[in-house]
Amino acid sequence: MPAMKVAAEPAPRLGLAPGAAERRTPAPSARRGTNLLRLNVLLGTLLVVLIAGPPAARWYQARRAADSVATPSSVESPRGARPPLEGSGPAPVEPRPTAPSGGAEAALSREALALYREGRVAEACEKYREVVSRASSDEARRNLGACLARLGREAYQANQAQLAVEHYQRALDANPSAREIWAALAIAHVKTGDLTRAQSVLEQAVRSFPDDAEVLYLLAEVQERQGRTREAADTLRRLHAAHPGHARGRTLLASVDREQKVEGSYWAHESPHFLVRYEGAQGIDLGRSVVDTLEEAYDSIGRDLGTLPKDRIQVGIYATPVFGEVIGAPPHYIAGAYDGKKIRLNLSASIAYSNNLSRLVRHEYTHAVIHLATSGRAPIWLHEGLAQVMEPRAAPRLLQVTVAREYLSLAGIERLSRTQSPEALVAGYSLTHIAVEHLIDRGGLSGMRDFLARLGRGEPLPQAMRNAFGFGPEEVEARLLAAGGKS
Repeated sequence: MPAMKVAAEPAPRLGLAPGAAERRTPAPSARRGTNLLRLNVLLGTLLVVLIAGPPAARWYQARRAADSVATPSSVESPRGARPPLEGSGPAPVEPRPTAPSGGAEAALSREALALYREGRVAEACEKYREVVSRASSDEARRNLGACLARLGREAYQANQAQLAVEHYQRALDANPSAREIWAALAIAHVKTGDLTRAQSVLEQAVRSFPDDAEVLYLLAEVQERQGRTREAADTLRRLHAAHPGHARGRTLLASVDREQKVEGSYWAHESPHFLVRYEGAQGIDLGRSVVDTLEEAYDSIGRDLGTLPKDRIQVGIYATPVFGEVIGAPPHYIAGAYDGKKIRLNLSASIAYSNNLSRLVRHEYTHAVIHLATSGRAPIWLHEGLAQVMEPRAAPRLLQVTVAREYLSLAGIERLSRTQSPEALVAGYSLTHIAVEHLIDRGGLSGMRDFLARLGRGEPLPQAMRNAFGFGPEEVEARLLAAGGKS
């Protein structure tokens, strides 16, 4: 389940095999309910997970993810809640003033700085380029690099990641001694989804700045996000040796060590776009089945949603007890999860080459695509609804439970996740499905592709919806009211 962000990285999104939303489970005894009500909010939420099954589990975790996205945390947050590698963007690099005296080159530099301070950055860069052509001093090259880096940062913040890469590369060509520009170029590659290029840039940077804390940390992050946990651990230990007080490094190393402890002896199956790990021979057939399903989903969902990830996506298949440990939730009703970086599947709940496994894998993979396509800006209802559509599964025409009118809106769906009612949580999950199916019924997959792209560029959701589909949230909410019998 999602994702992406470019805001805080989502907490794990959980789900059982497709179709579980239609199953009803008995309510707990009054005595059990009374006892659990005395517990804290977390245990109350776990009760919801156990009673309502996967829809409630997915919906609660989606709410947690949205909360973390709405308020970006620092990069020192625990794994599962920390922001994506690119965070708020590369650090700025500023040109330096030139001494009042000097010849023509100094005068040009002062003109360039004045333009830069007025916000006429492209013109300033041309002036700085002229200075370098006349006198290629370290100061001139540094200022040109800083000016071009400003163009890169502006492109990055405008969600023009590839343009940011081009500006940062030119900035680095001008001033390869600036550690900040190396880091910025790597972060821009991450934003484009090209972790391989980002790692290559950071490896070159480490050769020039072998003990730089930020470069080492970024390299470890990129390695870890590609499933290179041993390399990431080595880099983090090198970071710890040089900077023992680096808090983010300690947090990430603890996370990597946990992952290695679980998957260190796992077998692996690589395909062009996925890396699947599983425990021993018992997972071979399932691993092959998951890879085959994912490669098909890569093509079909990629075409449908207009996004094809550049780097291999990691997948882990775990026995039930281990699965519960890695997702941090009761595993008994949950078959799969996507935590913003990795798809995780419950071995005991998965049958190789079955329809249910196919739908589960497609559901979780859709979250990864949505996260990438929208740069982490997709709301919960879009993530959960579109993942169900892509399984594929048809949305119900009417809700099976009564829901108050105040919840039959896009904002109301979000509020449903704050309730302690299992039926309300399941209804919210169904409402996400109804909302997204209505969008696709009216605007087709081409409209959905446009919608995702507009969200990724930072358009406000109502504006993006109107531009992509020709109508706004009020029409979707009218469909929700009809589904809830309140129209």
